[in-house]
Amino acid sequence: MEKDLLIKFLNGTASAAERKQVMVWLEQDDAREKFDRFLRDHWKQVEPNSMDNTDYPLLLEKIHSRIFPGSKIRPLRPWLKYWKVAASLLLVIASAYFLMQAMDYKDPDPVLAERIMERSTGEGEKLRLTLPDDTKITLNANSSISFSSLYGVEERKVRLSGEAFFEIAKDSLRPFRVEADGMITRALGTRFNAYARSGDVAVALTEGRVAVDGAQTSVELEPGQLARLVKNDASPELRVEKFDLESVTGWKENILVFDRKPLIIILEDLERWYGVAMKIDPGINVNRRVIGTFRNKNLNDVLTGLGFSLGFEFSINQKEVILNKNSL
Repeated sequence: MEKDLLIKFLNGTASAAERKQVMVWLEQDDAREKFDRFLRDHWKQVEPNSMDNTDYPLLLEKIHSRIFPGSKIRPLRPWLKYWKVAASLLLVIASAYFLMQAMDYKDPDPVLAERIMERSTGEGEKLRLTLPDDTKITLNANSSISFSSLYGVEERKVRLSGEAFFEIAKDSLRPFRVEADGMITRALGTRFNAYARSGDVAVALTEGRVAVDGAQTSVELEPGQLARLVKNDASPELRVEKFDLESVTGWKENILVFDRKPLIIILEDLERWYGVAMKIDPGINVNRRVIGTFRNKNLNDVLTGLGFSLGFEFSINQKEVILNKNSL
């Protein structure tokens, strides 16, 4: 270890990097012996020579003030011929003091760099993930969710595009927030479904309580209520309505519920859920509304049921589905 660096360390003028360098060196097995030898050799010197710019009396005073804060030391400068005696005694104490400082030294906590984490699903995929606070999210097909790498440090916030079901871990000090296309949902410990596709944004509460904020209004939901963001010409507003649990959240359990839904919307859902592309015969009335429930059915079963009711035939060729109006 360099003499000049140790001097700077002792008199408190070392930078953070230099201080760390000395602390790391003092952790070595033979550091105590070397440090003591440095002190002995250094302070045995005769009067500081003209080539040495170190202000030794001032250095001694600084060491004294760091070891015994608040105490006073008599000025050494008038009796320099005796000062090395006092210095040698004080530096024995200084040796032990600074070595104890080294033992207690810890690197400052590193500054964490923030990164945006994103998880997404493709067509025909679902994803279940658990956040650091034990909040669980089930992500529907063709959806994405993003959050900070510092999630949970000061706040709990995610952004959603698509559809997801949330099971929020309780934390009264840090409310959970979901931002989705102009609507913010705030919750503590609760469960809800959030949807944001093509301008259609809604939150359906299944358990607990949530507050939903729109551009101009805010509402609190109770279980069984759904808040939908309606973007009219004037300003967006929140509308609260009842919802059927299975029809809104059944997708998590592979249950498809159609409650007077237009066929064209159902076919778009099927494209997303099963990861296929639909080619539709213009002769098929895609505006007809459908009522029905399909539990754990594959695409072939679902289309068979729909085709029987709505009068169309279909063929599946890998990822392409062709719908033709029934010739009968």
